[in-house]
Amino acid sequence: MLRQAGGVLVPRGGHAVVAHYGSPAGELAACVSAVGLADRSELTKLVLEGPPAQLQHLAQRLTGHEVAPGGAVLSGDAWWCAERPDRMLVVCDPRLGDRLQAVLAARVARRSAVHLADSSADLAALALVGRHASALLAELGVYGTSGNPRHVPPLTAHAVTGADVLWLLESDDKALALTAVDQAPAVWHRIEHAGQRFGLCAVGHEALDRYALIRRIASPL
Repeated sequence: MLRQAGGVLVPRGGHAVVAHYGSPAGELAACVSAVGLADRSELTKLVLEGPPAQLQHLAQRLTGHEVAPGGAVLSGDAWWCAERPDRMLVVCDPRLGDRLQAVLAARVARRSAVHLADSSADLAALALVGRHASALLAELGVYGTSGNPRHVPPLTAHAVTGADVLWLLESDDKALALTAVDQAPAVWHRIEHAGQRFGLCAVGHEALDRYALIRRIASPL
């Protein structure tokens, strides 16, 4: 589907990713002034399941924070997302993924009731990035009937075209949709259709990287 859309695929961290769709500068402009839709399925997605108390203890030891159900914490470039009291999803760049998985495997080995699985190949990840990302999310119904992002948790479930989707609301201008790989094309097309009125553009990693740099410069630590 990405190739048919004009995506130029390149290797990156052992994965094939879309560098751009023909105009990196135009795609960056879309992120700055409108909204970009990107495939981020190369992200590592680790699933931890087990007794809630043990999961909370593990998350707190590694992140320094308690992650309540529906909550999401960014720690060490990885998002720790509590989908349910007994299930936690950890999402990160694949360059960090192998190391983090090794750390988690060692920790889980000491807790026989906690199970670790790599769901990277089973879950697709679609990113919405840019000025109008929040407006598009409201249009899709992710913020519920109020349309207010402050009224939903950082990790919220909202189906798209009948597909189960977990939405990680990273910031006012960035969100990640996690869904089963076989449902991803339908979810992509629905987002694409809803995003037309907001100037949505498919964007590749070159635009994402440049937009992230612009955001860091605009909001220095």
